[in-house]
Amino acid sequence: MSKYKRYAIIIILVTNGILISFLESFIPVPVPVPGVKLGLGNIVTIIGIVFLNFRDVLFIVAVRSIVVAMLTRGVMMLAFSLTGGIASAIVMTILYKRFSNMFSIKGISIVGAIVHSTSQVVVASFILGQIVILYYLPVLLVSSVITGYITGSIAEIAIDEIRKKGLFEANKTA
Repeated sequence: MSKYKRYAIIIILVTNGILISFLESFIPVPVPVPGVKLGLGNIVTIIGIVFLNFRDVLFIVAVRSIVVAMLTRGVMMLAFSLTGGIASAIVMTILYKRFSNMFSIKGISIVGAIVHSTSQVVVASFILGQIVILYYLPVLLVSSVITGYITGSIAEIAIDEIRKKGLFEANKTA
């Protein structure tokens, strides 16, 4: 694909990721546990993993995390969202590029959600100097499996539609 088409795709994914993540911050999650969210912005990350290179995916995740943190949760929350987003993007990219014969998009999304939650809890424990925060992890892991499945299902539908319409080629290279 030409560099201009790639740039256009990156811009579209970044803006959609920001919009989805921003709007998601207004959706109440019916769980009485703070920090549980759907992670719908991850749909854009997964689409990027399938159709773009790793550097582009990291750029999309970083820009989305920075903008959404500034618009919603504040710069203090940036450490959590950026760490979780980048760690999950790395793991999901490896799973897709190297092990997609063993993991579906839903499976990759679930693992990404688990990595994201785990990364955030570890960062919170480090920043606050409290290991007791790790007790919160099992609740987040259960919610990660559920939300990762939902997000992966939506991403799978979007990827299938993009492929059917031939909007751009999948990128299986690392």
